[in-house]
Amino acid sequence: MKIQLDFIKFYFVMIGVSMESTEKENDILESLFVIPREVPKTILRNLLELIYDVKVTGSHFIPETGGAVFVSNHTDYLDIPVQGAYAERKIVYLGKYELYHPQDEILKYLNHKNSPFSYPPLSFTKPLVAATLQSLGGIIKANLINWGSMPIIRDAAGESTTMDKRAAMQYYEKLENYMVDLTKEGEILSIYPEGTRSETGEIGSFKAMAAKIAIRANVPIIPSGISGATNMSKPEAFLSGKAFKTKIRYNIGKPILPSEFPQGPEKKAAKELTEILEERVRSLIASPESD
Repeated sequence: MKIQLDFIKFYFVMIGVSMESTEKENDILESLFVIPREVPKTILRNLLELIYDVKVTGSHFIPETGGAVFVSNHTDYLDIPVQGAYAERKIVYLGKYELYHPQDEILKYLNHKNSPFSYPPLSFTKPLVAATLQSLGGIIKANLINWGSMPIIRDAAGESTTMDKRAAMQYYEKLENYMVDLTKEGEILSIYPEGTRSETGEIGSFKAMAAKIAIRANVPIIPSGISGATNMSKPEAFLSGKAFKTKIRYNIGKPILPSEFPQGPEKKAAKELTEILEERVRSLIASPESD
């Protein structure tokens, strides 16, 4: 997909990584280690049902073809696998930088001056361990992208060491255009309008980004609501036994079609659509929608 490749190149430029070496690395990884999406999806769904009591309603409301913006409240890391595993179509997710570079924290420890790997005999194994970690991180990143996710920098001006505020604004503009083009191209893009997970499970105020993308792309926006997942991916939930067979309910609602969007200037229409969307999601958290 050209749009996806263009944005990946832009992303690596912004974080100061040579795309030439990354492309060569990805070519090798994709040919050897990239797993078809249906494999992890099936495993994930079976695993979820083994641990939790998961019930999903309204899957038939997801359009069989064409682009759309898929929104939900955000209560736990579980929200994403529940949504992705039970949707027949591929859902595209925008994930934070750390998910695509899981090796970074370990490498930071490995290279620390007080690390055991700074002294013999472990120091002799350090290059091999570092190369292995880099390769494993590359495999994870390649698979995540292949399965339908994209790396983004959520707080570009704050998290990136290579961007000033002007570059950050350019990044966000490019990111928004990318999301619009992605849905226009026929993909379903998942956005959590709260912008972050709720630690309490209570729904927070929605930001207008999802509505703005749907309006600009002229695609349906699909509301959904999840309940029961809050804190259920944390170790404490497993150690205490609370996670096992806890009820997780995910209700997908009828799409809001472009013909139903509020009219008027884009900013005003996005604000009104966001209010409608938040109300629909609150309702879906409580109960499923009928046909």
